[in-house]
Amino acid sequence: MSDNTLPYEDAVCEVRKACRQFAMLYFHFAKVLVEELGIERAKPLIQKAVFELSLDRSGQLREKAAQEGLPYTMESFMKLVDLPFIGWVKELGRDHCPYAETWRKYYDEYPWFREIAPLYCDVIDTTNAENFTRCLSHKITKNVLTGADTCARVYFESESVQKGEYSYGEKTAETKT
Repeated sequence: MSDNTLPYEDAVCEVRKACRQFAMLYFHFAKVLVEELGIERAKPLIQKAVFELSLDRSGQLREKAAQEGLPYTMESFMKLVDLPFIGWVKELGRDHCPYAETWRKYYDEYPWFREIAPLYCDVIDTTNAENFTRCLSHKITKNVLTGADTCARVYFESESVQKGEYSYGEKTAETKT
């Protein structure tokens, strides 16, 4: 082991710090939009931004799957996934997800965020599944952001997705990935 090797516990802590920064950024972008536009006008814009992020992300992962000769399945997606799952610590229970741990802290002062925080999870995870596989959709069945003790999801075949119709938006010329 070299002197530059970070102990596992420290690596987990560092990843969770970075995730906290991302979670705070999402909250503050949403907060500015809600303050400037109101929740009714801000929510579709937030959804669109997360949808486009997911298209970009899952499109890059599709390219990587093609380069590696992998099928476009959720198993391949999880093999190639670009999240540092070392930061998701099951033993922390409801705080296992560093995003959720950060976002729930805003709920009391900003009750509207109870609607916007889980939107991120739903839009990004659903769109990732739809765009990566081009045949499956996704539904979150449990989410710590909405009061569950854990997060859970199901994937299912979707005729709409097979036709190129996604749950949270449409691909445009700019988002064709």
